[in-house]
Amino acid sequence: MEIRLRDVSRRVDGRRLLDGVTLSLRPGELLLLCGPNGAGKSTLLKVIAGLLAPTSGDIAYDGRPAAKWGPGLRRHLGVMLHESLLYDELTVWDNLVFAGRLFGVDGLAARADALVDEVGLRLVAREPCGRLSRGMKQRVSLARALIHRPSVLLLDEPYSGLDARWAGWLTDLLARERERGAGIVVVAHEWRLAWPLADRVAVINRGRLVMLKDAGGRSAADFEAEYRQLVIAGYEEGSG
Repeated sequence: MEIRLRDVSRRVDGRRLLDGVTLSLRPGELLLLCGPNGAGKSTLLKVIAGLLAPTSGDIAYDGRPAAKWGPGLRRHLGVMLHESLLYDELTVWDNLVFAGRLFGVDGLAARADALVDEVGLRLVAREPCGRLSRGMKQRVSLARALIHRPSVLLLDEPYSGLDARWAGWLTDLLARERERGAGIVVVAHEWRLAWPLADRVAVINRGRLVMLKDAGGRSAADFEAEYRQLVIAGYEEGSG
């Protein structure tokens, strides 16, 4: 699925959370979305996911607005937000099955079992999620986003709470999903972990898209230097 945003803005109580954002996500592409705290990254991800409505501007999914898709649009999107979508009173397995039922997943029990093994939580599969560590919950949230084999993954800080082993696993997982043809947006402060997979990189600051470039052929160090300059310049401009 291709997603295109044109001049998308979001304002709440007079505050500008997004300001005229135009970008696209193509199938089989990983877009790395960076920016300082409060820049609008999570808001943008929620708008793309259809969880927040833009104040102005247009979003098209394979050329059609969300209203023309109806509820079927959600089946194409795998969403992992910074705040957990898990039910703490349900077990790991039940959380996956519940999500799968919402999306009408065929062979759901087998799919949930496979994902429990994929995220390394077989020993706690029957434990309530409320008892799990932060890193374990993060892995369940990733499994939940994948349960219906979506064509688009929208992931907000997916590396948060993961140790080195599971961070490496996540990078491998993203590589497999990208190879499968999924379009992926990764919001990450730990952007270096996903950098080798990034096709394009976007920087948002104060609700504005201040950079959108191909990542191929660029070193992480070069991007970091440019990123710091953009962010610092943005704050100096805003305080002037």
